[in-house]
Amino acid sequence: MDKKLSNKIVRDIKQKILSGALRTGDRLPAERELAEKYKVSRITIRNAISRLVYLGFLQTMPQSGTFIADFKKNASMELLVDIISSDDEVDKSILIELMEIRRVFEGYCAGRAVIKMDESSREELRDMVNGMIANKNNPEQLVELDYKIHYLLMELAGNNVLRLLFNSFKPVYQFYLKIFYAVPKNVTGILPYYERFYSAVELRDDRIAAFVMSELLDYAERATVRIIENLPQIKIK
Repeated sequence: MDKKLSNKIVRDIKQKILSGALRTGDRLPAERELAEKYKVSRITIRNAISRLVYLGFLQTMPQSGTFIADFKKNASMELLVDIISSDDEVDKSILIELMEIRRVFEGYCAGRAVIKMDESSREELRDMVNGMIANKNNPEQLVELDYKIHYLLMELAGNNVLRLLFNSFKPVYQFYLKIFYAVPKNVTGILPYYERFYSAVELRDDRIAAFVMSELLDYAERATVRIIENLPQIKIK
């Protein structure tokens, strides 16, 4: 029971930080005040604060109190996974920065994948690209095929750490694929990039493939940013 209450408090405070309601440097109320506010024991509050400190959302300063930490500056893998698996409102800048990170490591992985591809993998990729063209008016199919293409490239690249990172990004990835492919202009804009990428794959040219993939992801990122900047709030799930 105490753990459930503690988790509820963690979620509430974390949501306020991610949405910007609580900002870096803000002082958290004293344990006694928080215990009264949430109607729980001070031990429960202490456990919640410890968890938030561990994740990097809070920092405790002796004789001064507990403050909102600069979690973007002191981010850890645990914090990253916690943020992108959250179903709470998320600051738009965080989502944009996550997309920027993905653009960097996927461009690299696309080049690596081309080097390691065999004929079977090339055929699989070709079928998925052709599937996207055939389903250009079906957003749900486009989302599914897009994800499968990038998952295949991550697998072929052979870097297990980057693959784990890609898997962690799945909630963010699927979130922005849905809003991206809901706009017909985005579909007609992105498909030529996939065709160019497959042409590079056929040529076994890893450098061109990596370059085209970076261009593709840059196009998708810019189009998605234009959409989310006009949304009142962002919830990944």
